Amino acid sequence: MKSLAIYKVNNKALNNGKQTIYSKSITILNKQLKEVTLSDILENTGQAQGYRVYVREDSIKIDTNNPPESTIHIIDGDVFVEAESYNYHLNPKLDYSAISDTKNITAIEKNVVNAAYVTSCNTIAKGEWAVVFAKPNDGKTLITVATVAKQVSNGIINGEDVFYFNLDDARPGYLEKLKILKPLNLVVLDKDPISIMIDLINNNQAKDKIVIIDTLISICDTNNRKEIIDCSRLFDKFTDLGGTVLTLAHANKYPDKSGVPILEGVGLIRNKAHCVFYLQKFDDIIKMVNIKKRTHVEVEVTFQIGKDPKNYTDLFNSVRTLTDEEAIKLFKDRKQDQLAIDQETIVKTIHETIFNGIDHRTALAKEVHKNTGDYMKTIYSVLDELEGKHWKMIKGLNNSKVYSII
Repeated sequence: MKSLAIYKVNNKALNNGKQTIYSKSITILNKQLKEVTLSDILENTGQAQGYRVYVREDSIKIDTNNPPESTIHIIDGDVFVEAESYNYHLNPKLDYSAISDTKNITAIEKNVVNAAYVTSCNTIAKGEWAVVFAKPNDGKTLITVATVAKQVSNGIINGEDVFYFNLDDARPGYLEKLKILKPLNLVVLDKDPISIMIDLINNNQAKDKIVIIDTLISICDTNNRKEIIDCSRLFDKFTDLGGTVLTLAHANKYPDKSGVPILEGVGLIRNKAHCVFYLQKFDDIIKMVNIKKRTHVEVEVTFQIGKDPKNYTDLFNSVRTLTDEEAIKLFKDRKQDQLAIDQETIVKTIHETIFNGIDHRTALAKEVHKNTGDYMKTIYSVLDELEGKHWKMIKGLNNSKVYSII
């Protein structure tokens, strides 16, 4: 690999009127035509000082009929070979300051986008490659495209800068999305994301462009490390020029032990991407959670979608980003709904018992236990968990708990 450093030769050490240079293309040979390396010289400085050698440049043949006439000089640790035309400095200092990006701030500024987000929920930052993955039908396309479209609607992003490549949809679904996105002037296509990205890179027009690839497996084998490396190189070139890449991906069939989705494919995808989110759907709630980031993005965002939409357009328009307080309340509400379904007999019996006038906590629980045979602990748990939704509780005489139907 070619070194990026600048070689700073010492052109004053010999002071013999010849130009001092550094060259990687020369080979130093002794009288026996055996190569003499820099390490050989430094390990035997006493013998090397003043030693006569041949200098061969670019594998050009040398005249060995005459004795070597180039001379090795060692001055304060610097090694030189004085040849007929030049002084060759064999170990010049490496100057990396000359290639420091502090000298290229103006050029880099041209490709840096303003600190902004591609999505209305501040989950995907501009200028990065982000991966959003989920199990089928858990909302990765819906949430990603809807939140990007919201930024366009709000005038934060120019619709013509957004390229949505729908590579994973049947024609009816593709047509429906075309109709939704047409008013926003997004560029929607069903093929060739790679060639279009290359065109934008080659024409230096990637800045501020947002490419959504739905899905990653449609352009590469996500279990093939080489293909992932090739894609990541392209994505890096695109983002280096100020563009943004969002690749939607699938989750494995089974989650981890904690119930968290696992990204399908080799771990290299997560390693190479700048930002990674997973989505999980719970009835009409979709949770978006970050598991890798390099800039400031929201760590967790919760969305609510319509429960019974007539079509995808209604579903798309129903996406709503919740505040933390709204999310907590909604999760609690859905948890209560599920508990009422799971413990339907207990809930129904509690209602009937309260209606029949048995409303004090202990007596109520005992009556429900007698009629259902369920554990007292389970009955008390249902009473507590569904308080405020199915019944309310007030304190009576002697601090007793008295229930009434809502």
